[in-house]
Amino acid sequence: MRVNPVAWPLRRIAAALTVSALLAACGNSSAPEAGAARGRPNIVVILADDLGYSDLGAFGSEIRTPNIDALARDGQVLTNFHVTQLCSTTRANLLTGADHHLVGIGSLVDLVLPYQTDQPGYEGQFNHRARTIAQLLRDGGYHTYMAGKWHLGEPGPERWGFERSFALAGTLGNANNFGSQAGLENSADPVFFENGEPATLAPGKFTADHYADKLIEYVDEQRGDRKPFFLYYAVQTPHWPIQAPDQYLDRYSGVYDAGYGAIREARIGRQKALGIIPADFKVHPGTPIGTPSYGIPGPLLHRPWGLLTPLERRQEARSMEVFAGMLENLDDNVGRLLRHLKDIGQYDNTLVVFLSDNGADGNGYPIPPSGYLDNSLENYGRQGSFIYHSVGWADAGAAPFRMFKGFTAEGGISSPTLVKLPHATGASRKLPALASVLDLAPTILELAGMGNPGTQYHGREVAPLEGRSLLPLLRGETAAAHAADAVFAGEVYNHRYVRRGPWKITRADALPFAGGLLANQDWQLYNVDQDRGETTLLATRSVSTLALPAPTDEYSEIFDGLLADWRAYVERVGVALPDLQQ
Repeated sequence: MRVNPVAWPLRRIAAALTVSALLAACGNSSAPEAGAARGRPNIVVILADDLGYSDLGAFGSEIRTPNIDALARDGQVLTNFHVTQLCSTTRANLLTGADHHLVGIGSLVDLVLPYQTDQPGYEGQFNHRARTIAQLLRDGGYHTYMAGKWHLGEPGPERWGFERSFALAGTLGNANNFGSQAGLENSADPVFFENGEPATLAPGKFTADHYADKLIEYVDEQRGDRKPFFLYYAVQTPHWPIQAPDQYLDRYSGVYDAGYGAIREARIGRQKALGIIPADFKVHPGTPIGTPSYGIPGPLLHRPWGLLTPLERRQEARSMEVFAGMLENLDDNVGRLLRHLKDIGQYDNTLVVFLSDNGADGNGYPIPPSGYLDNSLENYGRQGSFIYHSVGWADAGAAPFRMFKGFTAEGGISSPTLVKLPHATGASRKLPALASVLDLAPTILELAGMGNPGTQYHGREVAPLEGRSLLPLLRGETAAAHAADAVFAGEVYNHRYVRRGPWKITRADALPFAGGLLANQDWQLYNVDQDRGETTLLATRSVSTLALPAPTDEYSEIFDGLLADWRAYVERVGVALPDLQQ
């Protein structure tokens, strides 16, 4: 089936939501689901990998994601939800409720830089201050099941509270979605582990399919004891290598021939029509032309679609066709998992949270020649291929924001997030309140009746929860999750931001991998209440300790306050910085 992405009919989304709402209304008059008594709720967290803000249908995409979009019907659409700019760090925040520096994940676990080596908080695995929600929930009588990408070092999920798990161990090169070949590394070392023991996928089995199979298996094995469960479905989709089962590879044939600029513009139009962003939103124009781009065939400089050669346009369009098929496969698996919960009478009494670990990816690598990879156009997305997004498609995925994964601009840290509360159907709302991944742990624990667990766990001092429960916001009891002057801050690889009220300062460095060859920048000030697209740079300040005194301007007091917040954050969580930087 071919889809016209520029004229994608909004009525399809509206019709789907209307039909779903009618079905839900009919269901409300029937008897409660078997086994769905209003006891402690089940909890399902679905974490996508490198999913951009505009990649879901509910957030403006042309990609068909009806099962994920259905969560918007039954729940809340969080349009101002923030994560960290990279994978491991968001996962640490999510599972512990604490800043990732405090629990040993100051950087990606498989890429600790020289100035970070041997520094507290950069152990490359959970440290002695970590405590996960899986541990707390299991202690409190929950079954705890995980399937997917771990990326939090060793030991794995079996040591951090998960009763049953099937996990991708995770290094930068081993994310192949078909079996155990370790991607770029082609290593014979085990890639997957079940309950801590080496495991494999069935030949040709796709990871997202297998992970869903495992979670369904785990739930069914222990249904008889009627204990609530926590499911953590942490897929690689749509992280590189961009791959999909054969039946998904040609579903979007021709859809992306118009190019990344046209797709981005069409998505922004739908976002406005859907109410994801206001009609007068100041849209960022996109990554500057000439930015280094390691996509396929790469490395090249980011260029307008019209300046690509015919072959380059076909390669770019085909990579996005595969990406769309990969995401549709995830949607089918989300639907399969949630339908199973309905079939066994547990969906109604379940909290479902869907989010991404960071923004859309535009940071690839040069692909080395090898005898085991086949990156011919005909093999894109199949076993043995290893392809990435280019900067152009990252811009489309991050729409309407600035930059993408790896950066603390809004495109790197904004997640398309959906939350369905237990016993809530047909109550869809769009919530523009500012919220963070750190808010999920206290939300989950409060819903489970466990409250704040404090800072002692089994005789050791652990990092405290840092977020706020979102339940009052989600239940419509308040319009904000945080105080107006609450401080939000983050840092990974010297990419930093601080936000207080409407003001945000952000700073980019040269990323430590090949696709991020961007010149170092000074602190940049934006008013993100009025300009979340970060289109208007208001003022700058140097990060160097050798710089001249800061200039005096109308933003001096604001900058001074935000820089004081930054220094307090660095001291509190133990950020390791390069020499001569503040």
